Amino acid sequence: MIPLASLRSTAIFLVPIFFVMLQNLGETPLLRSILILAGSALAVLIVIVPLQILSWAFYTYRYEAGYLHIKSGVIFKKERSIKRERVQTVNISRGIVQRLLGLAGLQVETAGGGAESELSLTAVALEEAYNIKRGLEGPVSAAVAAGEEQAATSAKKTGREEIYRISASELFLAGATSGGFFVLFSLIGLIFSQALPFIPDTFWEFVYDQVTSTTAGTVVLVVLVLLIISWLLSALAFMVQYANFTLHREQDRLHISWGLIEQKQLALNIKRLQALVLHEGLLRQPFGRCALVVEVAGGGSRDQNYITVLFPLLKKSEIPDFLARILPEYRLPPAFVPLPRRALRRYFLRAFLPALLLIIPLQWVPYGWLSSLLLIPALFWGYSRYRAGGTCVDEKQLTLRFRFINRFQVLIRRNCLQALQISANPFQRFRRLRTLTTWVLSSPSGKSFQVTDIDIEEAGRLWSWYSPYF
Repeated sequence: MIPLASLRSTAIFLVPIFFVMLQNLGETPLLRSILILAGSALAVLIVIVPLQILSWAFYTYRYEAGYLHIKSGVIFKKERSIKRERVQTVNISRGIVQRLLGLAGLQVETAGGGAESELSLTAVALEEAYNIKRGLEGPVSAAVAAGEEQAATSAKKTGREEIYRISASELFLAGATSGGFFVLFSLIGLIFSQALPFIPDTFWEFVYDQVTSTTAGTVVLVVLVLLIISWLLSALAFMVQYANFTLHREQDRLHISWGLIEQKQLALNIKRLQALVLHEGLLRQPFGRCALVVEVAGGGSRDQNYITVLFPLLKKSEIPDFLARILPEYRLPPAFVPLPRRALRRYFLRAFLPALLLIIPLQWVPYGWLSSLLLIPALFWGYSRYRAGGTCVDEKQLTLRFRFINRFQVLIRRNCLQALQISANPFQRFRRLRTLTTWVLSSPSGKSFQVTDIDIEEAGRLWSWYSPYF
């Protein structure tokens, strides 16, 4: 795996050189440009490859007597000893090259870990990876290690909770409604903005000639085709990432595996779960679907997404049965306490004022009056945020519901709440409203959830539930 790391590092160094060559392509002979690029790559490899080899040679670890010992560093030496009780999870991942070579990647996360994993190995023998996992987390069942088929057979024999998988059609729907389309466009825009100074003027002249000689209908058609292609690519990328998604519970651990190109396995201790979040994306709400996400204590911020997706897409009608089988510690509330009617005006104002600030300057441009139509979706957005707000509490669980663009339901067990705050500004005090903010322990720092403009009596009830001695 060292050559792959070297090639990746080399590519990063060569990107600026490539753009400079692209800018001077018309002035510099092609053969000379190729030689410059090849020479630069060779020079970078001569420096990087020995460093990668030395870094690999000086990175050692061993497990003994309940401790994991790690030594690393070429110039600056570092030694760490991790107690088994501090280990939160051991994640195993396998890319295509790793599977061909019988290897696996291994990341060890600990309680109070920083932005990086305590131990991160990109290429260890698969058997050795499971040996480390067994030593740090406890025994790994043969079904989990061998794959889904044996896991299903073992589940029937032992009466373990049902294995949840996502079908191909549901996976496509999850990718198509994930919002990755907008992320992809943002990424393309960012790359284009960085590459803009290096694009030759001749290219822009060619584009201008093509656009001016084409009808408006053709331009619209081309843009529409590009949008559809981007949407399909984002859906396909999501499907590849979460292919073969499997979830089941074994005693106090959730076993999750997914991935087509890079296969990942995760055993998540139930005690680490701090909150369960039902994430209803804007595109998923018409289909009655949502994603299930868990906030987890411990672990590094770099791998935060790696450990929090519990299920990529699930029908809302199936959630009660899902929780009963997989997470009986949580339950959906039968009803929410809605926001009071007097809070609606404040939600309208929060949506109306930003739209008004955008509309007023546009009145001085041609057809600027059309921007007034933005008030309709703005007011609808404010009303939908008001309707989404709500709270519910029982003996052991607090449930919050709120919306910004997407809609969220957050289920928090009482013993996982790190803090609860009731606050009010002068306008809220005048209308007898309050803002509820809660915190849970999530990496790399605490995660907060907030519902704005709840009734003062509901705020007092929630405060009494959490702090009965005040």
